[in-house]
Amino acid sequence: MAEKHYNSTYLSDTMRLLQGVKTKSYTFFNSVADGGTLVDLGCGTGQDVLNMARTFSGDNLRFIGIDHDANMIAKENGASASDPRIEFLVGDALHIPLADTTVDGIRMERLVQHVVDPKALFTEVYRVMKAGGRVVIVESDWKSIAFYQGDLSVADKLNQYLSAKKVNNGKAAQSLSTYLDQWGFGKVTAEVFPFVLTSYADACTYLWIDKMIEEMVALDRITAAQQQDFVAAQQAADARGFFACSMNIVLVSAVK
Repeated sequence: MAEKHYNSTYLSDTMRLLQGVKTKSYTFFNSVADGGTLVDLGCGTGQDVLNMARTFSGDNLRFIGIDHDANMIAKENGASASDPRIEFLVGDALHIPLADTTVDGIRMERLVQHVVDPKALFTEVYRVMKAGGRVVIVESDWKSIAFYQGDLSVADKLNQYLSAKKVNNGKAAQSLSTYLDQWGFGKVTAEVFPFVLTSYADACTYLWIDKMIEEMVALDRITAAQQQDFVAAQQAADARGFFACSMNIVLVSAVK
């Protein structure tokens, strides 16, 4: 079986790449009054929960990180002891462990892409949010990955593998505003942030390109010879100083 497309190391690596987008995503919650509740749904290691707690200083603000993977958030649970405003919960994004209309803001980063049933997700998000609450979503656009050297047919097959096979909802980034509109959210905003990687090593670190290509060979989506030629072309471009790979990150917000 193909390995899932993230782990704690991967999340830590990409945090550095996405820091600017992450920081901007927090600013949508500037207007939440002291006493409000902010949730990072699908919080992974919990680092964004800690960052938001550092960003917003209200004594009575509440910051909740929710993730289905207890091991991911276990190492951050100590932070809730040092800052009583912070809490981590193990829970399913399709069954959020919070009461109706109790949340002022929900942030989701690279979560929607993993959800097979977005209807269930956005129904739950709408349920727990207060009227006037804001949802903020950061998503990777897997269909946008582009290489500027090598066999483009392999690159096309990589896009298809990631967006239609590997990632449960690989086209989520391009559907976010549609989802929000369909589920009754208003004041939708959308921004696209292109990221350019200039070394093959970075492409492997941040996008797991080497792992994805290996999986495609194992699944007979490309041949071993195609893999070797494609990787050789990327490495040659890297050695000669003209490697380029780009991907879009989408930041969408809306109000209930």
